[in-house]
Amino acid sequence: MTPSPTPHHSGGHRPSPRPEDGPDRDPAATRAVTARLIALDTRIGARHLVADAASAASAARRAVRLGTGAGTGADRDLLSAAAEAHQVAGWIAYDAEHQRLSRRMSLEALRLARAAGDRSMEHFALAQLAMQDVHVRRPDEAARICDTVSVRTRGSVRTLFTLRAARAAAQRGERTRALDLIRLTYSRHLDGPRAGDPAWAWWVNEAEIAWHHAMIHADTGDRAGAVERFIAATDRPGYARAVFVAHASLLWALARAGAWDEAEAVLVHEVLPRLGEVSSVRVERMLAEAAHRLDGAARRPSLRDAAHALAVTLDSLRAGYRTGPDAPAIRPRSG
Repeated sequence: MTPSPTPHHSGGHRPSPRPEDGPDRDPAATRAVTARLIALDTRIGARHLVADAASAASAARRAVRLGTGAGTGADRDLLSAAAEAHQVAGWIAYDAEHQRLSRRMSLEALRLARAAGDRSMEHFALAQLAMQDVHVRRPDEAARICDTVSVRTRGSVRTLFTLRAARAAAQRGERTRALDLIRLTYSRHLDGPRAGDPAWAWWVNEAEIAWHHAMIHADTGDRAGAVERFIAATDRPGYARAVFVAHASLLWALARAGAWDEAEAVLVHEVLPRLGEVSSVRVERMLAEAAHRLDGAARRPSLRDAAHALAVTLDSLRAGYRTGPDAPAIRPRSG
């Protein structure tokens, strides 16, 4: 459950100005487009934003190419804005399961951040690459990134890379090391924020750590431990999107554990009523696995009916149907 990038408060149903209007060498214009993409992603998720995010990143890159190349402060600001545009496009592609595009965007964000001398954005791009490595089960690469970066960081940034390293260790079969690292993650988080922590680190909190702790248990075959920590991850007041993702993950873990009573309660009361409000292809794939497992529950007709309803709704979402107040403003587009 990796959260959206740094939140900006902006309105509107679509990114504006439109990226295809042409490159604008004003970094504020690039950041305005990025802010609107972030606002949309926070409200509705990534599925329908991939094409717009990729277009915005391309426009930002064209704007950089029009720069003087003289290394002025204005050029560095433009490079930094372009890096952020690519990082956000990488996140959106990641959440929509366009993993090749995500990697390309994140690598370009890293290159631009380094050219700008923007250390904070460089760390953000590296954290995103490590996150994706864990998601697609490339733990060796994720571990290399964390080992390289964590010795040069402090505060919430170091906490985040410790968290990524814990996930990588679990996938490498290093259970004891993974649990040691997740305990260290909690400890560093409890030390509190540090001066100089970047704004994007706002979401590194106890509930987020709990979600990854749950995934460590899942990756190491401890189904009961996964359920316990996913329950803890649902305690995230004020962030409805993350709470839904945590409940969806909890349902997945309960289905894997064969805990039919608990799974039915979460499915009926937490997942079905909110399904479609947030579009995350990653989460929908977890829910599809849960629906398949729950449909096989013997002598549980009500659970199987609910699982069937879940599967039907997921099929409609994959076909491009959306519910909610933003539906008329967003149309499915290929990424």
